[in-house]
Amino acid sequence: MTTPARLRPAEVNDLPFIFSKELEYMETIEPDGLEGWMSAIELNLADWIGCLPRTVFVVDDDGRPLGYAMWTLQDDSATLVSIHVLGSHRRQGLGRLLLEAFEQGATPSGVRVVKLGVHRSNPARRLYTAAGYETTGQDGDYVLFSKVLNES
Repeated sequence: MTTPARLRPAEVNDLPFIFSKELEYMETIEPDGLEGWMSAIELNLADWIGCLPRTVFVVDDDGRPLGYAMWTLQDDSATLVSIHVLGSHRRQGLGRLLLEAFEQGATPSGVRVVKLGVHRSNPARRLYTAAGYETTGQDGDYVLFSKVLNES
C-alpha cells in the first residue's frame, strides 16, 4: 500500500463523506434506483447512524477519508452493506483492508458466514473472489457472494 492510511471506527462527522459516495454510486451505477433510494434517504441515514461506530469503518490519510465499509449483523452471519474507496486510491490495498476489517469486526459477534452482493457491472467482484468469497447466486442485477470464516 502506497498511502499511509489508518483504519478507524466511523464517526458521525464521516456521514457527509459516506452520503456523498453512496449518492455518487447510485447516480453512476444504479441510476434507475436513484429515485427510490432518495425517497428512503431518511431511513438509510438512520440505519447508518445506528451502525456507528461498531459496524462502520473508515480508512483515512491524516484525517481525510479515503474509503469506508459498512455492514449489518444477523444471527450467525454478517452482510457487507457498502464498501467504497476513492477512485484515486483504488488498487492500493485499501479495499482489501476494509474487507478484512469487516470480517474481523464481525467475528467477535459469533459470525461464521460473511455475505455481500455486488452490482454485476462493478469490477470490485475481483476483490471478493481474490479474498476467498464464492458466488452463491443472483438477486436482480446483483451477484451474491459468501465466505465461511475460519473457526478458531
